[in-house]
Amino acid sequence: MPELTVASFNTHWGVDHRARPFDVVAPCLALDADVLVLQEVWRPNRGRCYADEIAERTGATVHEAVFMSDHNPGRPRHLVPPSGPPGTCGISVLSRLPVRKATDLLLPHAQGDVVERRHSVLLTVEVDGAPITVAGMHASHRLWGSLPQVKLVDAAIAGAGHPTVIAGDFNMWGPVVGTVLRNRRRAVLGRTWPARYPHSQIDHLWIDGALTALESRVGPPTGSDHRPVWARLALRDQPPARGAADR
Repeated sequence: MPELTVASFNTHWGVDHRARPFDVVAPCLALDADVLVLQEVWRPNRGRCYADEIAERTGATVHEAVFMSDHNPGRPRHLVPPSGPPGTCGISVLSRLPVRKATDLLLPHAQGDVVERRHSVLLTVEVDGAPITVAGMHASHRLWGSLPQVKLVDAAIAGAGHPTVIAGDFNMWGPVVGTVLRNRRRAVLGRTWPARYPHSQIDHLWIDGALTALESRVGPPTGSDHRPVWARLALRDQPPARGAADR
């Protein structure tokens, strides 16, 4: 029966709250995900970054959408970009599975959001010959901006005709997100933010009725302000393991 592992991790530009670099690669390798959605991926001077190293280490392909320049005021406090060409920050979706289709979906701008152009990266991957679409996203931090963006991503993949997952930093609590994703459920339940002493889950994997979570977990803290989420998914006719967050 086709299975895949999916994970999401907001990397906070690869720096901690004091703008000190931390090791992004090791925790991402520990996730061992077939499809890995990374938010706030910083490319200093538009060059190589940790997403490229993770891809090389895992044999994955990188599919990226740029949200903003590293000169944008939305960058972490105390972070001073290096001299030279401006860098970028955005979302990267890494797949070590064959990719049938990749789509960059522009999301509506939320008034007051320092990010002018948010995107969702939609990847249709092949799992034992079967297509599954994973939509990676980083929704707006503005309370009125997140849900319209999530709803648009859901609508974009709802008619795919095969299993689908929405993965990312939704900047919103699960019960609230559930009001616009009525035909989906969370594959992972657990607090993810702020990473050291989390009180809320705003990082999610929302699956449709064709999938079930066999295993799921929230990862440990790293240097980011978010904890990663991970799940092993299978087609619905394979029963979930005891204790899996399949609701």
